[in-house]
Amino acid sequence: MKLIKKDTQNNYILYNLNYIKNNHNHFVEYANLAHKRFQFAFGKTAKSSTQYFRYYNFFQLVTGSIHYHKLYEDLIKVVKDYVNTNEKLWLQCWINYHKKNEVLDWHYHKECLLHGYISILPQNTETHFEKYKIKNTVGNLYIGEPNKNHKVVNLSDFDDIRITLGFDVLNEKYYKDLTSSYVYPNSLIWVEYSS
Repeated sequence: MKLIKKDTQNNYILYNLNYIKNNHNHFVEYANLAHKRFQFAFGKTAKSSTQYFRYYNFFQLVTGSIHYHKLYEDLIKVVKDYVNTNEKLWLQCWINYHKKNEVLDWHYHKECLLHGYISILPQNTETHFEKYKIKNTVGNLYIGEPNKNHKVVNLSDFDDIRITLGFDVLNEKYYKDLTSSYVYPNSLIWVEYSS
């Protein structure tokens, strides 16, 4: 895991996980499998896997992949380093699986402690925030504060799918708010801390 940028002014950190690029076929293959598993569970006519982010966790959909297991372990390390707390935390992670005309417009993440994303097959895109932008490169892991408006910008056409993993981290306050609003939020995984 390589630190690319630590921006203290805008409170975000950008890493690159080189093993995603080194094992890229595997990561794309299992992301495609995860999307098929999502469609099997929710139906092919279901809204996008992004819109259903509250009802599944991506890491459940890639069971059997040792490379995604390593990614999960590294993501937990990044989260722990970023928040620097011993409070209980929960992680929700989903797959953004988009054609060029489906990339996300301006939006922000609320009801969470922090937000981030991981580029698996980002195509030639950037993520634009109001005060900065990130060039999306295979293996990049972005982590920062929530409530920052951002969107995806296509820098060129592409015919394939654009794949990223979005994630939010919740502390106990946000967890209680979420579980009082949703009968069964199936998206949460507990972030464990060693004593």
